[in-house]
Amino acid sequence: MPLTYNIPMFSILLVLMSAMVIPFFPKKSWGLNLIRGVEVVVAALSAVLLVQLSEAGESFTYQMGHFPAPWGNLLRCGPLEALLALTFSLVMLLSLCAGAEDIRRDVRADRQGSYCLLMQLLFGALLAMIYTDDLFTAYVFIEIAAVTACMAVVAKESGRSVVSAIRYLIFSCLGSGLVLLGIALLYCITGQLLFSSLEQAVLELVASRTYTLPLVVSALLMTLGLSIKSAQFPFHAWLPDAHASATTASSAVLSGLVLKGYLIILLKLILRVYGPSLLATTYMDDLLFLLGLTGMLFASVAALRQEEVKGMIAYSSSAQISYIFLGLGLGTDAGLIAACYQILAHAMTKSMIFSGAGAMIRASNGGHYWSQLRGAARRAPVGGLAFTVGGLSLCGLPLLAGFSAKYCLAIAALDAQWQTAPALFGLAASSVLNAMYYIPAILAIWGRGGEGEKLPWKWEREGALVVFLLCNVVLGTAFGPIRDLIQQGLNLF
Repeated sequence: MPLTYNIPMFSILLVLMSAMVIPFFPKKSWGLNLIRGVEVVVAALSAVLLVQLSEAGESFTYQMGHFPAPWGNLLRCGPLEALLALTFSLVMLLSLCAGAEDIRRDVRADRQGSYCLLMQLLFGALLAMIYTDDLFTAYVFIEIAAVTACMAVVAKESGRSVVSAIRYLIFSCLGSGLVLLGIALLYCITGQLLFSSLEQAVLELVASRTYTLPLVVSALLMTLGLSIKSAQFPFHAWLPDAHASATTASSAVLSGLVLKGYLIILLKLILRVYGPSLLATTYMDDLLFLLGLTGMLFASVAALRQEEVKGMIAYSSSAQISYIFLGLGLGTDAGLIAACYQILAHAMTKSMIFSGAGAMIRASNGGHYWSQLRGAARRAPVGGLAFTVGGLSLCGLPLLAGFSAKYCLAIAALDAQWQTAPALFGLAASSVLNAMYYIPAILAIWGRGGEGEKLPWKWEREGALVVFLLCNVVLGTAFGPIRDLIQQGLNLF
């Protein structure tokens, strides 16, 4: 076995072990430097793994411990998993760098070490969700991600953040309950928990036409549960306040990464458990498509009415998540590729927008409303540029990540059946709605007026925002190679 096959296990173990040592640091400020250093290492290892697997055109499974399944556990990695791990590592690192100043301001000094521990546990849970080949292990880390995400919201310790975290926890528990019921039902009729074993068991049940109704019910329960946890319309009521009330780094990570982690599990269920054919015969793909189509429109309309910058960005997140559901609901290989491209594009873009907004809020004496943010980009030019480029990207400006993702979805929609016309209409209408709230916001932040003073230059913040911008351009211009890499990963999924 090549040494690089240990990278998934080592990455998860390194992240979790680094979280455990943070409480023993004599200076709690060291915790933030440690977790950012670990994320640099994980990103480098993921890049090495991605290069090797893409060149070899292979995937592999890694047995945890000395016990085989079902008592032991398996990790699985191919080009797609390595690409996701690299993207998540970069976004986590850049979000914590861009939001470091707000962490020091918003989180009490004696609890900043605990905050770093929580963020590292959250990162470890996301990596495990990417790599795991076991459905119940995926559920365990779904719960770890949910609990740590709620704590990340309440870390600011304002009245609004506490209420938002409680609402977040209630919705998360509801989603988790549905997922657990679906897993229990699926285990009862198959006796399997590994994705590869589940795939074979489900194929046998479909061929024998037995337990068809329980199979459909289990798929429906897990789909609805993951939809709630990923803030898909109409289950997004908890999202705006949770993201708007959290500190900048938490908002960027929650929107850019946590919501995507649940969708990666949904992608695994579609490809490696139920299969596209079963979803098509039971019309589950139509449900995903309709959820995506309605969400991308209604959430965008809700964003139009927001007077608070983070509230608008949060509703925009729900709309962008709907693009992923739209791609999954097309029921084609091209649709799955488009959904994966949207995961990458939105993870990078939305985290950049939240980070840029955080810099402008800080330059406006903490003002969160558009009336207070007028001229904020002049006082925090790099943050204003990040917000501007991110907003234009989501509007579909060419050469940026959002355009490539929408182009990929449009190509996939042309190969669909009855979904072609509704999908193209939804993409066009959603892009117009995005422009209707992002362009006025961009004009406002670059206008004159408003209160505040020029934000002092900080290398960690400005450097992170510049890297965010470069990554967004790379996702927008390297469309062909990235799409081919995703396709190769899905073929080996």
